[in-house]
Amino acid sequence: MKNIIFLYASLLFYLSAHSQSSGQLYNESLKSYNVKDFYHALTSVEKSILADSGNGNAYYLRGLIYFSTYRYKQAIPDFDKTIELNLPFDHVHYLRGVSKDHVQDFKGALADFEIQVKLSPREAENYYSRGNARRELNDCRGAIADFDTAITLNPNAPTYWTGRGIAKFTLKQFPEAAKDMDKAIALDSGFAEGYANRGLAKLLTKDYVGALQDLDKCITLDSSNVQTHYNRAQAEYWLKDYQDALVDCNFVLISRPGNPQVLSLRSSVQLPLGNKKEACHDYWQSVLFGAKHLPAVENYCRLK
Repeated sequence: MKNIIFLYASLLFYLSAHSQSSGQLYNESLKSYNVKDFYHALTSVEKSILADSGNGNAYYLRGLIYFSTYRYKQAIPDFDKTIELNLPFDHVHYLRGVSKDHVQDFKGALADFEIQVKLSPREAENYYSRGNARRELNDCRGAIADFDTAITLNPNAPTYWTGRGIAKFTLKQFPEAAKDMDKAIALDSGFAEGYANRGLAKLLTKDYVGALQDLDKCITLDSSNVQTHYNRAQAEYWLKDYQDALVDCNFVLISRPGNPQVLSLRSSVQLPLGNKKEACHDYWQSVLFGAKHLPAVENYCRLK
């Protein structure tokens, strides 16, 4: 959706009926926005709104600035205002839907994507986004139908195949899910998310060797993917590669301190490495943060 990052020339006509100072500030903001100078864009557009609180174009532009800088919660009220004023921006419901998705308002996101699909029924991205919202709301069959449409409209987007693969995997359609994830990777051999999801699928079906290969590849492409490090630690644990599992657990705990699942896994990794004191410490910490009590481990740690 390349057209969402640029505003239409018709906006300048809208401003002609408003104060010159607001229009000048808006134009300054627009120029800064189009060269991705978001700091100055935001400063100017906020001054524009102060000078003329009825400048609907400025609310939309501020929403775009927040959206482009990942401040989705702040973007939503500005997109609300844009819709309230009935301004002619084709993708405002899409933008608000994506913003709501990021703040985990999946019902709200779905409602926006429903509208966007009706407005632009030939845009594959709208069906893909609605499919993601449906999957988050546990409507995996509805999600698959949307991913089917997105793939029909654009069969060359690896994310569409991955989205459908995840939905199929949730429904335990494992062979079909694997084919979709294979297709995503075939379309883009550098698609880190494809390897991450295929690796997770293999992990959950106990193909630990295959999982490790895919998760290694994902981390090579994107070493910052914390969840993939955790998934790889699980594969390494089951393959008895305890030292590497420990390294991955430590990496995850840097950004997820106190996470009970990671602490529990690290406890299990520490024991076969002979780190009994550290293993018990991790176990008690995991219980403190909400992990299940394991009587056998508790008895061991009390007796050690």
